[in-house]
Amino acid sequence: MKNAKPSALLRKMISFVLANQKGGVGKTVFSRHLIFRALEMKLRTLVIDFDPQANTTKTLLHLAKLANPTLEIDEPGQVSEAGWLTTAKLFDKDCEVQPMPVNEYASLIAADAELVDIADYSLDAIPQARKSLEKFAEQYDVCIIDTPPSQGKLLYAALAAANFVICPCTLDEDATDGLAALFQDIERVRGEEWNTDLQIMGIQINKMDRSSAHDRKALAALQESVGDLVLSNIIYERAATRLAIRKPVWQGNRGENKGLAAVEMKAACNAILRGAALQY
Repeated sequence: MKNAKPSALLRKMISFVLANQKGGVGKTVFSRHLIFRALEMKLRTLVIDFDPQANTTKTLLHLAKLANPTLEIDEPGQVSEAGWLTTAKLFDKDCEVQPMPVNEYASLIAADAELVDIADYSLDAIPQARKSLEKFAEQYDVCIIDTPPSQGKLLYAALAAANFVICPCTLDEDATDGLAALFQDIERVRGEEWNTDLQIMGIQINKMDRSSAHDRKALAALQESVGDLVLSNIIYERAATRLAIRKPVWQGNRGENKGLAAVEMKAACNAILRGAALQY
């Protein structure tokens, strides 16, 4: 990673956290595609998985296998055993372990079983993850952080470590209620001075049903409520998007469904990566 050329797009590491306290909103799917797109843009990318389910970690391990077929790390738990940094270790003040190299541009701080123990830590531990990440600021252009669909210290720590929050959201009532709770948590992170500079980049509408009158009305209501916080690039409900786990939806076999999904997803990712570069 140290030999990778700095990107022309970004000159200082910008960190994004993907968060919504409601599950099933497509958060990890969008996280993966943001990672895929960053790598295609040759951005030096650090991926951090705060979700104990470790789905983002598994995708990055697949990319690592593609880059190095002899790699003997197949499961998230093996990352720590191999001596690489995992997310729980970010809370260790004396930790000097490095992220796991994935390929030419990507590195991974993997989710591990110890993440569940963070719930028992004191609130004083929350800013430590951000402090631990500061040592990597010159090595990467972007940092993409996936989070669990729940409230708690893991989410607080992830928010404390980021420059921008992206809020993937479907248009059902539970998901929009989850946004309200998330905004309260963002205010707490600022108010406690864990991260006073945290900005909301926007709400990324996911899995919208174009034919649904309910979804159209819910989108209009959300736009009226929060205005420009709703990002302009909408991702519609498409099977091709759900199935894109190990590679982006814009790669592979073509079809009408996949072609539309590819255009929508790539446009959303481009807008976020380029928009952050202009703001920061």
